[in-house]
Amino acid sequence: MPSDVSFRDIRSLLERHGWSLDRIKGSHHVFAGEGRRTVVIPVHKGKVKFCYKREIDRQIAALGLGDEEGRRSGAAD
Repeated sequence: MPSDVSFRDIRSLLERHGWSLDRIKGSHHVFAGEGRRTVVIPVHKGKVKFCYKREIDRQIAALGLGDEEGRRSGAAD
């Protein structure tokens, strides 16, 4: 079973692909972006369960954005 992912990595991935942090309510961080589904990520002790990373990857693929596309938008790792 894959291990948890750092929230910092998840946030960076989302921001590279057009989402931005919209609001936080408790442990839930809500990301929104124009033309994108809202993504809600529960964060505990700076970690996010791997299943959320997998879902984000699916949403990025559905938008036709690969990791290379996100890198071309000017965001650095």
